[in-house]
Amino acid sequence: PDMSTFAEFAEAIHGYRARTESLVRGALVRVGERQPIGASSDLADVSRELESTFRTLDRAAEEIRVQNEALFAARTELEGSSALFHHLFELAPTAYLVTTDDTRIIYANQAACGLLEVSKNSLVGKPLACFVALEDRSAFRAGVIRAGEGNAVATWPTSLVPRSSGTWVDCR
Repeated sequence: PDMSTFAEFAEAIHGYRARTESLVRGALVRVGERQPIGASSDLADVSRELESTFRTLDRAAEEIRVQNEALFAARTELEGSSALFHHLFELAPTAYLVTTDDTRIIYANQAACGLLEVSKNSLVGKPLACFVALEDRSAFRAGVIRAGEGNAVATWPTSLVPRSSGTWVDCR
């Protein structure tokens, strides 16, 4: 979420509260001047209730401001952590591919791109099965189905074939 939107909302509440207080206080003074007899008790009650409402609005605006600051700090920390883990993923010496359940590649690190001899743009969105030898694809798909049925981590041996070299790479 856009953190400035929350800050603007808190400021809008504070501005609304200030404008409303000014209008209401002026109206109460005018009513008191027109009907001084009997109205003072009612006006005092209304004034107290409005003052309570204004304090509640002030607390709500301050709470929104505090929450906005906390959200901004959390977002900054999360973005920093995300950048760190992205950096570690990219520079890992082991080839890593992140796929969907149906093996479409979502993310690939530099080692995976080097291993498969394909640019990152060419990998993203492709099914991993494209890099499995034709004769091994049915076993590969069966392994993917088995992995999707259980809750545990599943491993099975397979061979990937990089695009240009044709040399098989054994992996799990």
